[in-house]
Amino acid sequence: MISSEPAAIDSEVERPWIAPPPDAPIASAGKKSEASSDDPTLMRPIFFASRKPFEPPPQRATPPAPTARPPPIEPTLVVGGIVLTAKARRAYLRRPAEADGRWHETGQVIDGWTVAEIDRTGIVLEQADRRFSIQLYPTDLRAFRLERPSPRSRSLR
Repeated sequence: MISSEPAAIDSEVERPWIAPPPDAPIASAGKKSEASSDDPTLMRPIFFASRKPFEPPPQRATPPAPTARPPPIEPTLVVGGIVLTAKARRAYLRRPAEADGRWHETGQVIDGWTVAEIDRTGIVLEQADRRFSIQLYPTDLRAFRLERPSPRSRSLR
C-alpha cells in the first residue's frame, strides 16, 4: 500500500555542501601525535614483503677472476667483386656457404671486423691490433689446379 503522506525530509540532507575557504585553519581531531623513533609499527617498512629494513648486499671480498678470452677467430669471407670509383670503394663479400652476399664500404663492421682498406687486389679487415687481408683472386697456384681428363674418359666419348 502506498502512503499519501509526504515523507519527512531531514534539513541536513537538503543543504548543499560548500567548500571551506582556502585560508581557513585546519581543524585537528584532537591531540597531535608525534611519531616516535621506537614505534614498532613505523620501524617495519610496509613496502618490503619481509617487513625488515633495507640492508644493502654485502660487498664481495675479492673481485671475480677475469675470464680467459677465447682466441680471436679469423673471418671466413669470400671477396666476390670490387668496385672502385672516384666517390666510393665497395667490396662484395659473402660467406663461403652462402650464395648471396652484400656490398660493404670502408668503415663498416662485419662480425666484429672493420673494413679498413679496399683496393683492386682485395680488402683488409682490422680488429683491435690485428689485420687480416682477403684477396679477390687467390695467389696460391693450387687454387687454379687444372684437372686433365683421363685417357679412359676420352675413349668413352
